[in-house]
Amino acid sequence: MQVTSSSPDPHPFWEFVVGFCGVAYFIAWSYSFYPQIILNHQRKKTTGLSPDFIYVNPLGFLALTIWSWGAYLSPVARRQYQERHDGHLPQVSTSDLAFSLHALLISLITLVQVWWYSRRAASSLTGPDADEETPLMGDTDPKPVTSSWSTIKGVDIFAPRSPIRPSILTDLALSALIVSSVGTGVLVWVGKTQFLDWLYFVSTLKLVISAIKYVPQVFLNHKLRGMEGFAVGVVACDMIGSVLSFAQLVISSIFIEGDPSGIIANPAKLGLSGLSFSFDLIFLAQKYWLYRGDRGKGRAARQHGNEE
Repeated sequence: MQVTSSSPDPHPFWEFVVGFCGVAYFIAWSYSFYPQIILNHQRKKTTGLSPDFIYVNPLGFLALTIWSWGAYLSPVARRQYQERHDGHLPQVSTSDLAFSLHALLISLITLVQVWWYSRRAASSLTGPDADEETPLMGDTDPKPVTSSWSTIKGVDIFAPRSPIRPSILTDLALSALIVSSVGTGVLVWVGKTQFLDWLYFVSTLKLVISAIKYVPQVFLNHKLRGMEGFAVGVVACDMIGSVLSFAQLVISSIFIEGDPSGIIANPAKLGLSGLSFSFDLIFLAQKYWLYRGDRGKGRAARQHGNEE
């Protein structure tokens, strides 16, 4: 069935604002990736950076790329969207396409850094700081590990197994997400659901993955009582990108497309803006308030544990 667009003629001013927000958020969010890459290169190691964060990032941005490019380019998905939204088109912009693909590539580069520096450290064996396979947290307590709600047979399922190996819980979560996405794809293949529904499901996975990747970093910062190894400089750009991305979505939906429901009809963009902004506030609080007086204590504790 052919569906015609019911969008009003947009005002040039709002077109300019939407375009500006798109370019600005792409620059801000894209730039936020590079301080971490540069910091890893300068330190020649990635300890202090949550491996959960590193491993789930590419998968999350792959999901965002699939959603953005599918909703923007697929005639099937766009027709199904129009049928559900009175002829309106999905609120996915070219800046969304550019950012999702760029973020996927950069997150893969960061993952390669983790692998590369771990191999170099393992081959050189120049000391405890060079061994990326040693536990991320030094064993500062001589007492045996006691059982807790997060411990199974003496293993903390929330703790990274090493600086390059994610936690058991993250492994399980990633496996479940992959299996569920494949299962939903099978339902589309057999005609039980629409292709647009699968894209929505994939976009939701991006939000779940974002929560999975941020939460371990928050807990890791808490355990280390500091943020050494985490490039906090990315937070400012990340917050700016979140605000601009949200502004573009709202303005485009209301003033360009004339369809306020388009705001919530793009769960990936809406949710990603909110999640990123919220966790950025937490990182700032950890850096400049909670652990401001604990600089160096986390490092000293890890060194003491390694000396033991």
